[in-house]
Amino acid sequence: MTKAEDTDKTNQHKTTWRTMHYYWQEIKKYKWYSLGMIITTPIVVFIRAILAPLIFADLIEKASMGLSAEEMLTVVFWEILGFFVLYIFNKVVLEELRLYWCWKMEVLAMYDLAVDCFKVVNDQSMQFHNNRFSGSLVSQTNKFVWAFERLIDTVVWSLWPTLVYIGMVIIVLAPQAPWFAVGIVAFTALYAVVSGFSFKKIAHLSDNVAAAEAKQTGQLADSISNIISVKSYANEAHERHRYADFSKTTLTANNAQMRATIKRDLQFNGVQIGITALILVFLVYGRSWLGISVATLVLIVNYAQSIQGQLWDINSIFKNINRVFGDAHEMTIILDMVDDVVDLPGAKELELREAAVSFNGIDFKHKDAKEAIFHGFTLNVKPGERIGLVGMSGSGKTTLTKLLLRFADVDAGEITISGQNIKDITQHSLRKAIAYVPQETSLFHRSIAENIAYGKLDATEEEIKQAAELANAHEFIKDLPEGYETLVGERGVKLSGGQRQRVAIARAILKNAPILVLDEATSALDSESEALIQSALERLMQGRTSIVIAHRLSTVASLDRIVVLENGKIAEQGSHEELLRREGGVYKHLWDRQSGAFMEES
Repeated sequence: MTKAEDTDKTNQHKTTWRTMHYYWQEIKKYKWYSLGMIITTPIVVFIRAILAPLIFADLIEKASMGLSAEEMLTVVFWEILGFFVLYIFNKVVLEELRLYWCWKMEVLAMYDLAVDCFKVVNDQSMQFHNNRFSGSLVSQTNKFVWAFERLIDTVVWSLWPTLVYIGMVIIVLAPQAPWFAVGIVAFTALYAVVSGFSFKKIAHLSDNVAAAEAKQTGQLADSISNIISVKSYANEAHERHRYADFSKTTLTANNAQMRATIKRDLQFNGVQIGITALILVFLVYGRSWLGISVATLVLIVNYAQSIQGQLWDINSIFKNINRVFGDAHEMTIILDMVDDVVDLPGAKELELREAAVSFNGIDFKHKDAKEAIFHGFTLNVKPGERIGLVGMSGSGKTTLTKLLLRFADVDAGEITISGQNIKDITQHSLRKAIAYVPQETSLFHRSIAENIAYGKLDATEEEIKQAAELANAHEFIKDLPEGYETLVGERGVKLSGGQRQRVAIARAILKNAPILVLDEATSALDSESEALIQSALERLMQGRTSIVIAHRLSTVASLDRIVVLENGKIAEQGSHEELLRREGGVYKHLWDRQSGAFMEES
């Protein structure tokens, strides 16, 4: 085994224990349900599987005494009656109670786990989400939650009853056939050793299967969610081949797990053969050599055959347990992950005395980038000032807004609002103070009204319509079949790009935050639509600190100040008129290239 493989196995072993930690917390939380299941199981197993063979063997023993039917009935009547009473009590009361406790605990625990997983994923930084498929995260969350149910079911209904049954058989047979009891203990121990050695290897292979399946699911979700790109570029065959490659990885992982499982099953078969041989020896020689009674021989055959079945079921028990930890592996890693953007201990709420924004000597480099985007970058925005950020793609415009929103943290320097370092305040209060319209507008698969009201969850119907009117969205909304109650589809796919952006602008208008960030907010609008909402944006920006990113320069021409970025630095800044007067300036060059751009004369 290579050092890398050894490290990988060690890490997966640690992850298994961490998975148990999370599940154990839920078991402890609902300990009374758990204790009820644990305590009632031995009683249920004894009545269902131990008592009946004991009574049956006793009846055979008494029948061999040559008693008449009347004498036999007198001797066994109360024995049989007592058994039936216990059997009915077991079926009607104990087993139903055990089912209720198990079900209740699973439902409550799975609810907690689902909420916890969603919270952890939801609270992760944008860096985390940018590096993962949303489809994989959904799959990993569901697997982690449902793996808990499978683990509890396996333990409660299979593993624990099996261990209890084997222990009771040994206790019952030890006084009557001690050598047989010793043999059962030996074979059971051998079975446990084989299981223990194979468990780690198969657990490792199960993790590989789960990881491969997660990637396969992510690829499927990625391809389907971008189906318009697939079809418009006629790349259906490419996507099929790509998905087939991911599927092949899953197939290879499954085959490796299958081979290891078959090898373990062959070892288990050897133990089963040994138990069968032990039974035959005691049947042939037990009475003559050891003086074992007929009733005890009946018990040996009955119990031993049951133990064989129970031990064989351990195959599926360990397979289920391996799959549980394999399915939970990826989400456990995420649950243990330390986010790179967190609120500091004692972080305070933002006190917004005035909406002044300052970038003070900041350094920043993306984790997967070779060079820093910003080094010692400084920009001050006065309260109520409206500035535009322009520049070529890759100049750092969008990165600045994401740093302001703390989607990532700066490597050096600080960003302040009203003189408060945004690292020292809660992310919740920071983002509540900023209305943000991103470059790529994404809507929830909910009604248009719900999407607009996301900016103010308690907004009235009138407020929603007013925001839509200001964003020039009301006209197209009212013409939809269900108006404001129209579902927009996944990520707003039922709406055009311009319609999606107007809904997003309406959402920002409704939020009514003191700081406004527009990242290419009008890029998907035609010139006519842009002209219609330009005055609405002007009114929205009045009295608010506004940062507007635009490729279309007409969007920022009327702002107080335009900052031109080039390679993460400020190349020039000033009003639209001032920048146009600079011959050879970057802004003038960009403006000349957009000579056909729309600009509303003020």
